[in-house]
Amino acid sequence: MTAYRPISLDDTEAQPLSDEAWADGYPFVERMMEDWKSGANRFDGPGERLIGAFEGEALIGFCGLNRDPYTSENAGRIRHLYVSLGHRHSGIGRALVAQTLDSAAIWFPRIRLRATPASRSFYELLGFKEVDENEATHALRLR
Repeated sequence: MTAYRPISLDDTEAQPLSDEAWADGYPFVERMMEDWKSGANRFDGPGERLIGAFEGEALIGFCGLNRDPYTSENAGRIRHLYVSLGHRHSGIGRALVAQTLDSAAIWFPRIRLRATPASRSFYELLGFKEVDENEATHALRLR
């Protein structure tokens, strides 16, 4: 059974996922870990969070929410959704986004993200609409 909970990269072993993501052509996981270590992004601002998916004690995916740094509006931004190769297409990504957005409307009326071509249809199935905005491909109005 998959468990979901807020995580800190200070006490969660994420290197195996980072190595897998790098080999799979997704360097953003390594960048997220570097940003965490440097303090550039620790998902610790108001309304921000980093949610992990676990199988037993093993981290098998994560998804973050930040205040969107690319707009002056009060918007959140989905960041760094990644699910391990062996756990894809099983609802974990959907559940991670749902857990990440739980209570987000308290902080952010709108959520933006930049989807890859491969992930666009995934986000659209979750209700995100395509937008033509600076640094965003999709958005979701929460309130």
